[in-house]
Amino acid sequence: MTGMHQVLITLTMALLATNGFDSCVFAGAMIANAATYGMSFGAFLRLRSKEEKSSIMSYFISAVVGGITEPTLYGCGFKYGRSFAGLICGGFIGGLISGIAGVKIYVLSNASVMAVIAAYAGGGMNNLVWILVSDGTAFVAASAITYLFGFTKEQLDANAAAAAQIQA
Repeated sequence: MTGMHQVLITLTMALLATNGFDSCVFAGAMIANAATYGMSFGAFLRLRSKEEKSSIMSYFISAVVGGITEPTLYGCGFKYGRSFAGLICGGFIGGLISGIAGVKIYVLSNASVMAVIAAYAGGGMNNLVWILVSDGTAFVAASAITYLFGFTKEQLDANAAAAAQIQA
């Protein structure tokens, strides 16, 4: 959110140069992004206002296709502060699975787009399967938690009223 991830690229480069893989920074970044996708998808499913749904869906698409997660973080996460719980929990669960499975990335690549999956192939099929499981779990958990707990009753009522007003 603040651009501090740029500092971690140096650490990743050092890990790749020393070990030939990174099992921390970029693997975690990819899982965090999957949780961000999940937060926006859960919000999209929960909110009723067509305007808000279309904004949230555009955030989701920009994140998944272009790797640009800031609209989701600022337009959903900051606007609906409780939705960050979905992102955090989804990222934690996905990261835990990844850490236990020992997922590693073998190529310095943009961690924010789904095309980076190929960078995990250097570790064999097992590594590839576990990053997909980790990402999928982060996405599903973040979506579900955001859907269930990401909004206050007042926010949902106001959003439903806005949706009803637009339809009237």
